[in-house]
Amino acid sequence: MDADNMEKFGNAMPKWTGGVMNSFSYKNITLDALVDFRIGGHVMPTALNWMTSRGLTEESLNYMDTEHGGLSYYEDASGTRIQTTPGATAGPGGEVVYHDGILLDGVTNDGQPNDQIASAADYYWTVYNWGGPQYSPNTRYELYIKENTYFKMRELSIGYKMPRKVIDRIGLSKLQFSVFGRNLFYIYRTIKDMDGEQTTAGSRWFQNVNNVGTNPSTRSFGLMVRASL
Repeated sequence: MDADNMEKFGNAMPKWTGGVMNSFSYKNITLDALVDFRIGGHVMPTALNWMTSRGLTEESLNYMDTEHGGLSYYEDASGTRIQTTPGATAGPGGEVVYHDGILLDGVTNDGQPNDQIASAADYYWTVYNWGGPQYSPNTRYELYIKENTYFKMRELSIGYKMPRKVIDRIGLSKLQFSVFGRNLFYIYRTIKDMDGEQTTAGSRWFQNVNNVGTNPSTRSFGLMVRASL
């Protein structure tokens, strides 16, 4: 593709990034919450598309059978796929009927509306292209571009401060116990099958738009004790 025919599908830079921290206290109990967010910015989660091409995401259920929107068809002696009625068990000549057909938008070479049926397996293998978009001229590149907006519960902790009459007996001025969790869950995200931070593989811009070869953030839990003399 030359520069004159290139089309823009997104911007890798987010519009906003930041976080909000809140602390709530009631008597001897304290609740601390940290929420991180990213608004805008597009990424290219290639691994998700490869998973779709292999039938490993919910999206790849589409068209797999009549229940999921697949068209019924059979192949005639020349190999042409002929659409038939849903629920049909055999073609007019006893041909095997399949129920995973897709009739894509577009036109044929003579300008007529497309009437050539593709199977779901062919569609996902070709369009989502196992192995990467760089290997196939048939891949729909725009399907790889996703907006990466999220609000994430970064950290949540609950602490209990021991009463003064208790800590005075053991010679301390302060004693607090708390439990915490980090990278707990997403409050909202635009990419449901991927950690929004999984595209961070380095400091260069192109290392922050793809999730190939990177791992999601680790969720962790812990117990903390704070004591002062």
